[in-house]
Amino acid sequence: MTTTMTADRLLPSASPSTTRPEPMLRTATFLACTALFFQPILRPAGPGNSAPVDLLTVATVVATLLWAATSGRRLGAPYAVAMALLLLSGAIAGIAGPLPGTSLVNLVKEVLLLAWCVSLYNLARRPGVLRLFTSSFAYGAVLWATVLVAGTLAHVKAIEGISPTEGDRKLFTLGDPNYAATYWVVSVFVVYASGRPRSRPLRCWGYVVLVWALLLSQSNGGFLELGIGLVCLALYRAYRRSGPAAAIAAGLAVVLVGVGLVTAAPLSHVQDQAQLSQSTELVNTLGRSGASTDQRSTLRRESLQLYEHQWLTGSGPGTTKQLLTDRDFAYAKEAHDDYLAALVERGPLGVIALVTLLASAARRSSAALRAPRGTGFAAQLRRPAGLVAALVGLALAGAYYEVLHFRFLWMLLALVAVLGSGPDPDGRRAGGGDGPP
Repeated sequence: MTTTMTADRLLPSASPSTTRPEPMLRTATFLACTALFFQPILRPAGPGNSAPVDLLTVATVVATLLWAATSGRRLGAPYAVAMALLLLSGAIAGIAGPLPGTSLVNLVKEVLLLAWCVSLYNLARRPGVLRLFTSSFAYGAVLWATVLVAGTLAHVKAIEGISPTEGDRKLFTLGDPNYAATYWVVSVFVVYASGRPRSRPLRCWGYVVLVWALLLSQSNGGFLELGIGLVCLALYRAYRRSGPAAAIAAGLAVVLVGVGLVTAAPLSHVQDQAQLSQSTELVNTLGRSGASTDQRSTLRRESLQLYEHQWLTGSGPGTTKQLLTDRDFAYAKEAHDDYLAALVERGPLGVIALVTLLASAARRSSAALRAPRGTGFAAQLRRPAGLVAALVGLALAGAYYEVLHFRFLWMLLALVAVLGSGPDPDGRRAGGGDGPP
């Protein structure tokens, strides 16, 4: 269940007359596909919480820069204003904050993630590459989920990835339950969008093992993201089939069903029943949801107290946990909330940066959804709306995770930007996937 990605077959020609792509472009594309395939390989961790897959990320960025330099191609940055504001707000906060060293390390990580996004965006605009990227990610995710499920059934500790601090949550090589859950959820939607694996039985197997892996992570947030993404797809399907009235009616139906469920089975009652269950998964998901909510409320309150000391610039990227520890707060953790972290760690300018990024992503997502099916870049995917649904799920997750540091978020942003963009000046029509959207 792997993709065939030889250097000669990476970039299929749009027509017999199309010239062969530059060798450096083929190299950069191959490295990017490999990095996407190995996205969950984050352990063993290196300095600054770096991961083995980051070697491929750096290699992709370097190869992309070399391709641009040798071909004379100008690289585009789809979220340039937001990216600049994020780095500027982080740099100002780091210089003015109490932990400039910690801030600098996190800024370096952000520069790499932004460069990764720019690289994927520019590579994916070449003929056929968008399809290669989504296929690599989808096949990799299904393979790794299968390995995790098999390792769990066989009780292979090295594959389960159980951490002493996370109970019996199976994390594979992802290291963090929130990161693990979000990766599996995003993978479900990439499989849906790409239609890979091609075989329907294999694709159904992929859905099964991905949701199984999500269950093994025992993450409430992961299932919430999955649910929101599925609702978005249902509303979009209703809109495309019957217009806005049908989408509104479907949305109201979802709301009414949700209200009915909450009324019939209050959340507190469900939590109590889950705590008494003999199922470890129920105890560690619904059963602990109340305690998890209380902990996050405490963390938000403590983080806002930190903000009072650095209200103009913020304390610096990634400094929340260390500052809470140094100042003897009761619950010393990372912010676990991108929206709060933007304010606390970057100040008002950080909030502007995040709002700018959200607005740009929303605009490009809207353009991607409006694009006629089967034309332009959308011709390379079976259901492009799947990528937008995954992005919506991550926007929700940002309220209880810090997803801005998730590598695959920037992959999604890059690919959605491609779907919502026009062709290159030297681009080809839909046969190569570089025509007008």
